Amino acid sequence: MDHAMNHVLLLGAGFSRNWSGWLASEIMGDLLGRLADHAELSSLLRRIGNFEEALSQVQTDFRSQQGAETKTRLDRFQTAILDSFGAMNNAFASMPGMEFTNDRAFSVQEFLSKFDAIFTLNQDLLFELHYNIELHGFRRWNGHHFPGMQPPANWKTNRLCNVWHPMPKPDLRVEQNLQPIFKLHGSVNWRDRDNGQLLVIGGNKQTIIREKQILNRYSDMFKSYIQTPNTRLMVIGYGFLDHHINEIIYQAWQSSQLRMFLVHPRGLEALNKHPKAANKVHVPLEEIPSIGVSIRPLSSTFSGDRLEHGKLMRYFAQ
Repeated sequence: MDHAMNHVLLLGAGFSRNWSGWLASEIMGDLLGRLADHAELSSLLRRIGNFEEALSQVQTDFRSQQGAETKTRLDRFQTAILDSFGAMNNAFASMPGMEFTNDRAFSVQEFLSKFDAIFTLNQDLLFELHYNIELHGFRRWNGHHFPGMQPPANWKTNRLCNVWHPMPKPDLRVEQNLQPIFKLHGSVNWRDRDNGQLLVIGGNKQTIIREKQILNRYSDMFKSYIQTPNTRLMVIGYGFLDHHINEIIYQAWQSSQLRMFLVHPRGLEALNKHPKAANKVHVPLEEIPSIGVSIRPLSSTFSGDRLEHGKLMRYFAQ
Protein backbone atom coordinates (compact mmCIF):
# COMPACT_ATOMS: atom_id res chain seq x y z
CA MET A 1 0.00 0.00 0.00
CA ASP A 2 1.19 3.49 -0.76
CA HIS A 3 -0.29 5.12 2.32
CA ALA A 4 -1.84 4.25 5.66
CA MET A 5 -5.33 2.82 5.55
CA ASN A 6 -6.99 3.42 8.88
CA HIS A 7 -10.57 2.23 8.41
CA VAL A 8 -11.00 -1.36 7.23
CA LEU A 9 -14.22 -3.36 6.97
CA LEU A 10 -14.61 -7.13 7.30
CA LEU A 11 -17.95 -8.72 6.36
CA GLY A 12 -19.51 -12.10 7.05
CA ALA A 13 -22.82 -13.75 6.19
CA GLY A 14 -24.64 -11.63 8.77
CA PHE A 15 -24.03 -8.62 6.50
CA SER A 16 -25.95 -10.07 3.55
CA ARG A 17 -28.64 -11.19 6.02
CA ASN A 18 -29.78 -7.56 6.19
CA TRP A 19 -31.01 -7.96 2.60
CA SER A 20 -32.59 -11.35 3.44
CA GLY A 21 -29.52 -13.33 2.41
CA TRP A 22 -29.13 -16.73 4.00
CA LEU A 23 -26.94 -17.51 6.97
CA ALA A 24 -25.05 -20.82 6.96
CA SER A 25 -27.81 -22.52 8.96
CA GLU A 26 -30.37 -21.36 6.40
CA ILE A 27 -28.28 -22.62 3.48
CA MET A 28 -28.21 -25.91 5.37
CA GLY A 29 -32.02 -25.97 5.36
CA ASP A 30 -32.14 -25.25 1.64
CA LEU A 31 -29.63 -28.00 0.90
CA LEU A 32 -31.71 -30.55 2.81
CA GLY A 33 -34.46 -29.89 0.29
CA ARG A 34 -32.20 -29.95 -2.75
CA LEU A 35 -30.56 -33.20 -1.64
CA ALA A 36 -33.66 -34.91 -0.27
CA ASP A 37 -33.52 -37.55 -3.02
CA HIS A 38 -29.90 -38.42 -2.20
CA ALA A 39 -30.20 -40.55 0.93
CA GLU A 40 -26.49 -40.61 1.76
CA LEU A 41 -25.87 -36.86 1.47
CA SER A 42 -29.15 -36.03 3.19
CA SER A 43 -28.25 -38.30 6.09
CA LEU A 44 -24.76 -36.79 6.30
CA LEU A 45 -26.16 -33.27 6.46
CA ARG A 46 -28.58 -34.16 9.23
CA ARG A 47 -25.95 -36.02 11.22
CA ILE A 48 -23.27 -33.31 11.04
CA GLY A 49 -25.64 -30.33 11.17
CA ASN A 50 -23.31 -27.96 9.31
CA PHE A 51 -23.13 -27.91 5.52
CA GLU A 52 -19.48 -26.82 5.34
CA GLU A 53 -18.37 -29.58 7.69
CA ALA A 54 -20.47 -32.06 5.72
CA LEU A 55 -18.86 -30.87 2.48
CA SER A 56 -15.47 -31.23 4.13
CA GLN A 57 -16.27 -34.88 4.84
CA VAL A 58 -17.29 -35.49 1.22
CA GLN A 59 -14.12 -33.73 0.01
CA THR A 60 -11.99 -35.90 2.30
CA ASP A 61 -13.70 -39.07 1.06
CA PHE A 62 -12.94 -38.11 -2.52
CA ARG A 63 -9.28 -37.30 -1.81
CA SER A 64 -8.72 -40.57 0.04
CA GLN A 65 -10.60 -42.77 -2.42
CA GLN A 66 -10.85 -41.14 -5.83
CA GLY A 67 -13.36 -42.95 -7.99
CA ALA A 68 -16.58 -42.51 -9.91
CA GLU A 69 -18.78 -42.88 -6.83
CA THR A 70 -16.98 -40.38 -4.61
CA LYS A 71 -16.62 -37.94 -7.53
CA THR A 72 -20.34 -38.13 -8.34
CA ARG A 73 -21.20 -37.53 -4.68
CA LEU A 74 -18.87 -34.52 -4.45
CA ASP A 75 -20.17 -33.04 -7.71
CA ARG A 76 -23.76 -33.44 -6.57
CA PHE A 77 -23.08 -31.71 -3.26
CA GLN A 78 -21.15 -28.83 -4.84
CA THR A 79 -23.83 -28.33 -7.50
CA ALA A 80 -26.51 -28.12 -4.80
CA ILE A 81 -24.46 -25.48 -2.95
CA LEU A 82 -24.06 -23.41 -6.12
CA ASP A 83 -27.81 -23.73 -6.74
CA SER A 84 -28.47 -22.39 -3.23
CA PHE A 85 -26.23 -19.40 -3.92
CA GLY A 86 -27.95 -18.98 -7.27
CA ALA A 87 -31.33 -18.73 -5.57
CA MET A 88 -29.97 -16.16 -3.14
CA ASN A 89 -28.42 -14.09 -5.93
CA ASN A 90 -31.67 -14.18 -7.90
CA ALA A 91 -33.44 -12.80 -4.85
CA PHE A 92 -30.84 -10.04 -4.55
CA ALA A 93 -31.26 -9.23 -8.25
CA SER A 94 -34.99 -8.68 -7.77
CA MET A 95 -34.38 -5.94 -5.17
CA PRO A 96 -34.49 -2.28 -6.23
CA GLY A 97 -31.19 -1.54 -4.45
CA MET A 98 -29.22 -1.62 -1.20
CA GLU A 99 -30.76 1.37 0.52
CA PHE A 100 -33.29 0.95 3.33
CA THR A 101 -34.60 4.52 3.09
CA ASN A 102 -34.57 7.43 0.64
CA ASP A 103 -33.09 9.67 3.34
CA ARG A 104 -29.51 10.41 2.19
CA ALA A 105 -28.46 10.83 5.83
CA PHE A 106 -29.00 7.10 6.32
CA SER A 107 -27.41 5.89 3.07
CA VAL A 108 -25.78 2.50 3.62
CA GLN A 109 -23.73 2.93 0.44
CA GLU A 110 -22.36 6.26 1.62
CA PHE A 111 -21.44 4.57 4.91
CA LEU A 112 -19.65 1.74 3.07
CA SER A 113 -17.82 4.22 0.85
CA LYS A 114 -16.07 5.69 3.90
CA PHE A 115 -13.84 2.62 4.31
CA ASP A 116 -10.32 2.49 2.90
CA ALA A 117 -10.89 -1.14 1.94
CA ILE A 118 -13.63 -3.75 2.22
CA PHE A 119 -12.82 -7.41 2.86
CA THR A 120 -15.65 -9.92 2.67
CA LEU A 121 -15.95 -13.62 3.39
CA ASN A 122 -19.20 -13.76 1.44
CA GLN A 123 -19.35 -15.36 -2.00
CA ASP A 124 -22.73 -13.94 -3.02
CA LEU A 125 -23.22 -11.18 -5.61
CA LEU A 126 -24.81 -8.48 -3.46
CA PHE A 127 -22.01 -5.97 -4.13
CA GLU A 128 -21.84 -6.78 -7.84
CA LEU A 129 -25.58 -6.29 -8.21
CA HIS A 130 -26.23 -3.22 -6.07
CA TYR A 131 -23.12 -1.38 -4.87
CA ASN A 132 -23.02 1.67 -7.14
CA ILE A 133 -21.21 4.38 -5.20
CA GLU A 134 -20.14 6.10 -8.43
CA LEU A 135 -23.79 6.93 -9.12
CA HIS A 136 -24.35 8.69 -5.79
CA GLY A 137 -21.81 11.48 -6.07
CA PHE A 138 -19.71 10.44 -3.09
CA ARG A 139 -16.59 12.55 -3.25
CA ARG A 140 -13.92 10.05 -2.24
CA TRP A 141 -14.19 7.36 -4.92
CA ASN A 142 -15.05 7.16 -8.61
CA GLY A 143 -16.36 3.63 -8.03
CA HIS A 144 -15.12 0.31 -6.70
CA HIS A 145 -13.19 -2.69 -8.03
CA PHE A 146 -12.09 -6.20 -7.14
CA PRO A 147 -8.30 -5.93 -7.44
CA GLY A 148 -6.68 -8.48 -9.71
CA MET A 149 -10.01 -9.72 -11.09
CA GLN A 150 -11.20 -9.04 -14.61
CA PRO A 151 -14.92 -8.87 -15.40
CA PRO A 152 -16.31 -9.78 -18.84
CA ALA A 153 -17.02 -6.91 -21.20
CA ASN A 154 -20.79 -7.06 -20.62
CA TRP A 155 -20.72 -7.34 -16.83
CA LYS A 156 -22.58 -4.08 -16.14
CA THR A 157 -25.56 -5.22 -18.22
CA ASN A 158 -25.45 -8.84 -17.09
CA ARG A 159 -24.21 -8.74 -13.49
CA LEU A 160 -26.01 -11.90 -12.40
CA CYS A 161 -24.65 -14.45 -14.89
CA ASN A 162 -21.21 -13.19 -15.87
CA VAL A 163 -17.98 -15.01 -15.00
CA TRP A 164 -14.87 -13.22 -13.76
CA HIS A 165 -11.25 -14.40 -14.14
CA PRO A 166 -7.96 -13.27 -12.58
CA MET A 167 -6.06 -10.77 -14.69
CA PRO A 168 -3.19 -12.29 -16.70
CA LYS A 169 -0.53 -10.42 -14.74
CA PRO A 170 -0.07 -11.39 -11.10
CA ASP A 171 0.32 -7.73 -10.03
CA LEU A 172 -2.44 -6.88 -7.56
CA ARG A 173 -2.72 -3.14 -8.06
CA VAL A 174 -5.20 -1.11 -6.02
CA GLU A 175 -6.50 1.72 -8.17
CA GLN A 176 -6.10 5.11 -6.51
CA ASN A 177 -9.62 6.40 -7.18
CA LEU A 178 -11.50 3.11 -6.83
CA GLN A 179 -12.49 1.56 -3.51
CA PRO A 180 -10.97 -1.94 -3.26
CA ILE A 181 -13.18 -4.90 -2.36
CA PHE A 182 -11.44 -8.19 -1.61
CA LYS A 183 -13.50 -11.40 -1.59
CA LEU A 184 -11.25 -13.46 0.68
CA HIS A 185 -13.02 -16.75 -0.04
CA GLY A 186 -13.67 -16.10 -3.72
CA SER A 187 -17.05 -15.84 -5.37
CA VAL A 188 -19.67 -18.07 -6.96
CA ASN A 189 -18.95 -16.47 -10.35
CA TRP A 190 -15.15 -16.48 -10.21
CA ARG A 191 -13.08 -19.00 -12.17
CA ASP A 192 -9.32 -19.45 -12.40
CA ARG A 193 -7.43 -19.56 -15.70
CA ASP A 194 -8.20 -23.29 -15.99
CA ASN A 195 -11.91 -22.49 -15.46
CA GLY A 196 -11.87 -24.08 -12.01
CA GLN A 197 -13.95 -22.62 -9.20
CA LEU A 198 -12.42 -19.79 -7.20
CA LEU A 199 -14.64 -20.57 -4.25
CA VAL A 200 -13.48 -21.55 -0.76
CA ILE A 201 -16.10 -23.65 1.04
CA GLY A 202 -15.72 -26.70 3.24
CA GLY A 203 -12.56 -27.98 4.89
CA ASN A 204 -8.90 -27.12 4.37
CA LYS A 205 -9.66 -23.49 3.53
CA GLN A 206 -6.08 -22.39 4.11
CA THR A 207 -4.78 -25.05 1.71
CA ILE A 208 -7.23 -24.00 -1.00
CA ILE A 209 -6.33 -20.33 -0.52
CA ARG A 210 -2.59 -21.07 -0.80
CA GLU A 211 -3.19 -22.98 -4.05
CA LYS A 212 -5.10 -20.11 -5.67
CA GLN A 213 -2.74 -17.23 -6.41
CA ILE A 214 -5.35 -14.46 -6.36
CA LEU A 215 -6.88 -15.64 -3.08
CA ASN A 216 -3.45 -16.06 -1.52
CA ARG A 217 -2.65 -12.47 -2.49
CA TYR A 218 -5.96 -11.32 -1.04
CA SER A 219 -5.05 -12.97 2.26
CA ASP A 220 -1.73 -11.13 2.21
CA MET A 221 -3.52 -7.85 1.50
CA PHE A 222 -5.82 -8.41 4.47
CA LYS A 223 -2.79 -8.89 6.72
CA SER A 224 -1.13 -5.79 5.26
CA TYR A 225 -4.14 -3.54 5.69
CA ILE A 226 -5.00 -4.46 9.26
CA GLN A 227 -1.37 -4.48 10.41
CA THR A 228 -1.02 -0.86 9.31
CA PRO A 229 -0.48 1.27 12.45
CA ASN A 230 -3.58 3.04 13.83
CA THR A 231 -5.96 0.76 11.96
CA ARG A 232 -9.55 0.47 13.12
CA LEU A 233 -11.30 -2.69 11.95
CA MET A 234 -15.09 -2.82 11.77
CA VAL A 235 -16.47 -6.37 11.63
CA ILE A 236 -20.08 -6.83 10.49
CA GLY A 237 -21.89 -10.15 10.57
CA TYR A 238 -18.88 -12.44 10.97
CA GLY A 239 -19.25 -15.22 13.56
CA PHE A 240 -15.49 -15.84 13.98
CA LEU A 241 -15.71 -19.44 12.77
CA ASP A 242 -12.70 -19.29 10.41
CA HIS A 243 -9.51 -19.97 12.34
CA HIS A 244 -7.23 -18.54 9.64
CA ILE A 245 -9.10 -15.22 9.69
CA ASN A 246 -9.10 -15.09 13.48
CA GLU A 247 -5.33 -15.62 13.55
CA ILE A 248 -4.73 -12.73 11.15
CA ILE A 249 -6.90 -10.41 13.26
CA TYR A 250 -5.23 -11.42 16.50
CA GLN A 251 -1.73 -11.08 15.07
CA ALA A 252 -2.60 -7.55 13.91
CA TRP A 253 -3.62 -6.67 17.46
CA GLN A 254 -0.37 -8.08 18.84
CA SER A 255 1.91 -6.43 16.29
CA SER A 256 0.15 -3.14 15.54
CA GLN A 257 -2.38 -2.55 18.33
CA LEU A 258 -5.40 -3.07 16.09
CA ARG A 259 -8.70 -1.84 17.53
CA MET A 260 -12.07 -3.27 16.58
CA PHE A 261 -15.72 -2.23 16.31
CA LEU A 262 -18.13 -5.17 16.20
CA VAL A 263 -21.58 -5.30 14.61
CA HIS A 264 -23.13 -8.63 15.60
CA PRO A 265 -26.40 -9.67 17.30
CA ARG A 266 -24.43 -11.49 20.04
CA GLY A 267 -22.16 -8.54 20.67
CA LEU A 268 -18.85 -9.33 22.34
CA GLU A 269 -20.09 -12.86 23.07
CA ALA A 270 -19.32 -13.61 19.41
CA LEU A 271 -15.63 -13.12 20.22
CA ASN A 272 -15.17 -15.37 23.20
CA LYS A 273 -17.52 -18.18 22.27
CA HIS A 274 -16.23 -19.11 18.84
CA PRO A 275 -15.38 -22.82 18.65
CA LYS A 276 -11.81 -23.96 19.01
CA ALA A 277 -10.40 -25.30 15.75
CA ALA A 278 -9.29 -28.92 15.90
CA ASN A 279 -5.58 -29.37 16.61
CA LYS A 280 -5.02 -25.62 16.70
CA VAL A 281 -4.27 -23.15 19.46
CA HIS A 282 -7.27 -21.15 20.63
CA VAL A 283 -7.15 -17.54 19.46
CA PRO A 284 -8.10 -15.20 22.37
CA LEU A 285 -9.93 -12.61 20.31
CA GLU A 286 -11.54 -11.20 23.44
CA GLU A 287 -8.19 -9.54 24.25
CA ILE A 288 -8.54 -7.14 21.31
CA PRO A 289 -9.60 -3.66 22.49
CA SER A 290 -13.16 -2.77 21.54
CA ILE A 291 -14.02 0.72 20.30
CA GLY A 292 -17.73 -0.04 20.02
CA VAL A 293 -20.38 -2.70 19.64
CA SER A 294 -23.73 -2.65 17.85
CA ILE A 295 -26.16 -5.54 18.23
CA ARG A 296 -28.86 -4.03 16.00
CA PRO A 297 -29.15 -5.12 12.34
CA LEU A 298 -28.02 -2.68 9.66
CA SER A 299 -31.50 -2.89 8.15
CA SER A 300 -32.77 -1.23 11.32
CA THR A 301 -29.87 1.16 11.90
CA PHE A 302 -29.96 2.52 8.35
CA SER A 303 -33.74 2.84 8.24
CA GLY A 304 -33.66 5.97 10.37
CA ASP A 305 -32.33 4.89 13.78
CA ARG A 306 -30.51 8.10 14.66
CA LEU A 307 -29.17 6.79 17.96
CA GLU A 308 -27.55 3.62 16.61
CA HIS A 309 -26.52 5.25 13.34
CA GLY A 310 -24.70 7.91 15.32
CA LYS A 311 -22.80 5.20 17.19
CA LEU A 312 -21.59 3.59 13.96
CA MET A 313 -20.59 6.90 12.44
CA ARG A 314 -18.49 7.81 15.51
CA TYR A 315 -16.25 4.87 14.55
CA PHE A 316 -14.78 7.05 11.79
CA ALA A 317 -13.85 9.79 14.28
CA GLN A 318 -12.02 7.45 16.70
